[in-house]
Amino acid sequence: MEPALDDAIRLHKSGNHAGAEPLYRAVLEREPANRGALQMLAMLLVQTARPAEAADHFRTILRLEPGGVAGYSNLAAALRLAGQGAEAMACLHRALSLDPAHAASWFNLGNGLKQQEKAAGAQWSYRRTLALEPGHAGAAGNLKALRDQWGSRLDEAERRTAAARHPAADAETRAAAAEAWLAVGDAAAAEAMARAALERDGDHPRANRILGRLLLERSGAMGVRDGKPFAVDRALVEEAIGALRRAVAARPDDDEADWLHVAAVATLVQVGMASDRVLRDGARAAWVRLRRHPKDTVAAAVIGFHIYRRDRLALASWLSRRFRRRFTAAEVAREHELGLWAMLRADDAFFRALPPVEAVLEGMAPLECRIEPAPVPAGEPAVFFCCDDVYFRRFAPALLDSLAERMPGATVAVHVVAPSPETEQAMARWRTDGRLRIGFSLDRPDMAGWTDIKRVTYYASARFLRALQWLRRLDRPLMVIDTDAWVTGDLQALRADMAGHDVGLMLDGRRRGPSREIPVGFAVYQNTPGGDRFLSLIGSYIGHFLAGAEVYWMLDQMAHYAVLDWLNRHEPVRVRRFDFLTFPYCRFVGAK
Repeated sequence: MEPALDDAIRLHKSGNHAGAEPLYRAVLEREPANRGALQMLAMLLVQTARPAEAADHFRTILRLEPGGVAGYSNLAAALRLAGQGAEAMACLHRALSLDPAHAASWFNLGNGLKQQEKAAGAQWSYRRTLALEPGHAGAAGNLKALRDQWGSRLDEAERRTAAARHPAADAETRAAAAEAWLAVGDAAAAEAMARAALERDGDHPRANRILGRLLLERSGAMGVRDGKPFAVDRALVEEAIGALRRAVAARPDDDEADWLHVAAVATLVQVGMASDRVLRDGARAAWVRLRRHPKDTVAAAVIGFHIYRRDRLALASWLSRRFRRRFTAAEVAREHELGLWAMLRADDAFFRALPPVEAVLEGMAPLECRIEPAPVPAGEPAVFFCCDDVYFRRFAPALLDSLAERMPGATVAVHVVAPSPETEQAMARWRTDGRLRIGFSLDRPDMAGWTDIKRVTYYASARFLRALQWLRRLDRPLMVIDTDAWVTGDLQALRADMAGHDVGLMLDGRRRGPSREIPVGFAVYQNTPGGDRFLSLIGSYIGHFLAGAEVYWMLDQMAHYAVLDWLNRHEPVRVRRFDFLTFPYCRFVGAK
């Protein structure tokens, strides 16, 4: 053993963490792959409440020893302490698949399950640890503490299961066993008992509710968050919906089953998996629920989704405004889906009363053009993106590099809200870089008194007003792209696709709602009367909401859908539709 490492371990064991840590780090500076130093430093970091950093070192050990069971177990312990429970459990299952007799992994699994209040699994894991290593003091102590807290409920689950296994046990007895297992966190046992109850009585309300809830948890639907990656098992959700509908049919006052049913339908719509039949039935249930719970935003959203799917956007807009009156502005701000619907207007009176876009632009901070792009042949499209200074520093360099690689010599107009001197210097460097023809503009709006949501919505939505100004300034097609996207192909290839069209939009054919159907991470606006008219109306729509007290995220996408719907009914423009899911030219941040 290296002398410095030996000294570090002696200090560590004596409790002198401050003395040991720099010695461990010095060893790793000289020898980054020293497994002993990595292991001991990681343990010290766990002991000194720095589990996230410890996890990085345990990962390094696993890269050095890919099949190391102890490495997975140690990493799991650090991840659990760092609040990354799901990743920790995955590591433990990996460790136990490599060595089912690894006592430390069973112990760590018990700790993880105990933290998640899955007492039945924790009890089994601690007992398994003690069977493999009878003298394991940690497992013995934790098992005793677990029994002190959960023992009566665990014993109750065992007693009810014994009764449920009797050949003559009825559905209610089996449903009671399912509920008892649910209470101690054993989802698999609870589901088995619920299904056994339904074998006796397929309409048993409690068994159907329990089964529906468990299936939703297993499907991934309950963890969906807008804009985040998701993995949802549609078949499980639809099975859950069937069970929950049976529960409500048998007992209409079962509020939990009723809410879970409506929420499951809403989630299926949002992830693009809801059939028209499921949505229709969900909307019927939502109307009933809304009469009992007048402020249930999920039920209202399901009704709105159903009407939108029937292409009656004006009616959906009218209903959402009526529903909105039940809430204060603070309540709307807390409810994401409610905020989305608050941005929908599709009625003729609204559109006829919108101010001209010139008036909206006049009320904004003036656009200051700092760099004019070099001239190019007429008709060649330009690329445009817009963001604030923070987003520019985080994402714009990668986007600009991808444009320079895929589209050398292209015209790229960049607009930054309140840029820092460093950002202005970066744009000056891009001007002389030579790989792109750069245009650069900025504005400095007075945002005093604005809420956070209004600020971020301004950055996302006002870009289309700036895009209109650049469209008119350059007098050639403008391709608007998200700053946090990057280009994977030459966008010039779209010129042929856009021939004879005014606007090019990505459409999400899964019908996920009016604020999600037209993802505006990429769009093309032609320098035609129709292209100008479309983008001008977008600007007026956005300007109306930005001028008001209430404005919410995804206004830009809602504006595109509402404007396209209204124009299709009154003054159609020629739209080239691109499939969002297969669009080959860009990569976007977020989930599809």
